[in-house]
Amino acid sequence: MKNKIDIISLFSGGGFLDLGFMNQGFQVNAAVEFHEAFVNSYNHGVKTFVKKSQKDIYKSGLITHANIPEPLDATKPEVQHNLIHDFHGISGIIGGPPCQDFSIGGKNLGIEGDRGKLIFTYRDIVQQIQPMFIFFENVAGLYRTKTHQNEFFNLKNELEKEYTLWYEIINALDYGIPQDRSRLALVGFRKDVVKKLIDNDYKLITEPYDGHHDDLVFKWPTKKFANAKKVKWPKQWEFRSGINNEDIKSIPEFYKPLLVQSAFIGLDSSSSNQNEFFNPYSAKFTKIFEGDTSRKSFKRLHRYRYSPTVAYGNNEVHLHPTEARRLSVREALRIQSVPDNYVLPSEITLTDKFKLISNGVPTKKAELIAKEIRRTIENYLALK
Repeated sequence: MKNKIDIISLFSGGGFLDLGFMNQGFQVNAAVEFHEAFVNSYNHGVKTFVKKSQKDIYKSGLITHANIPEPLDATKPEVQHNLIHDFHGISGIIGGPPCQDFSIGGKNLGIEGDRGKLIFTYRDIVQQIQPMFIFFENVAGLYRTKTHQNEFFNLKNELEKEYTLWYEIINALDYGIPQDRSRLALVGFRKDVVKKLIDNDYKLITEPYDGHHDDLVFKWPTKKFANAKKVKWPKQWEFRSGINNEDIKSIPEFYKPLLVQSAFIGLDSSSSNQNEFFNPYSAKFTKIFEGDTSRKSFKRLHRYRYSPTVAYGNNEVHLHPTEARRLSVREALRIQSVPDNYVLPSEITLTDKFKLISNGVPTKKAELIAKEIRRTIENYLALK
């Protein structure tokens, strides 16, 4: 990667999505986040990541950390005015508006909720800045739930006035991230970009596509672990009962990277953010079986399975497979595929840290999608 691609990030949270794009040579020129603790986490975590990274794009200074100077509310007209003035025509806008109002685990307020309205804040900023491409992520409920579908299609119809769109429910598990996390992903390219590519014999396929063809305008990353849920995973084990060798014989070697045990390799007390977890307070910490994830809260992960969706809001508690405690901050970050050189600052509360982690886009998934977006942009620029 010799050239950077300039973008802005909306509803940036802790920057997990941004890291994935940065790793593919996208320069985040501005990030917009309202919650002060998240702003501090973004600045500390992304700065640490860039400083410690051994990738050439960071060591050479091609891609740098853009500090968020203060919390910004993207719904405010003055904030939008400044973004439009400073970044009109920028290459891309990425972001995932807070999704609790569309989540089946939330209050289902939809567009009536303060957070639900933010999908149209995203739309308004896109329409006024008119970037070359957009990336949007939200909970699957925005697309799958009947009460919310109309809002998604209203958003889609508005964006399609200027953009050709690809959208799909994508499970992070399919891409080697050790959690069952399905989310709505949407990618759009401005219609003049798509027309130029089609005029030069690139093919337009907007439905899901798992091929390897390089002559497509855009395609989603190829799924590597698409059949993970069909594997005969181990059943529940009594807490601290040891390893049932018979139970794990059915796991093909190919699927071992999806194990929680694999995600936690190398972690010890010296690992950043590893000693940060809520102290046990209930007898449930020693009674719940390993792999019992059937209830809404107090789910104990299994060493030899993938994790349920990383989500720690609404009093949801995920327990360590073999220790009588909740997951640590670093363990949760690992399950979200966030690199170890991204470090959250000590002064941020545990509540804010886990909320930030729950809301984030898995970095590895973001990077795979960013790679495909970059391919499209490079093909387009080569034609100019």
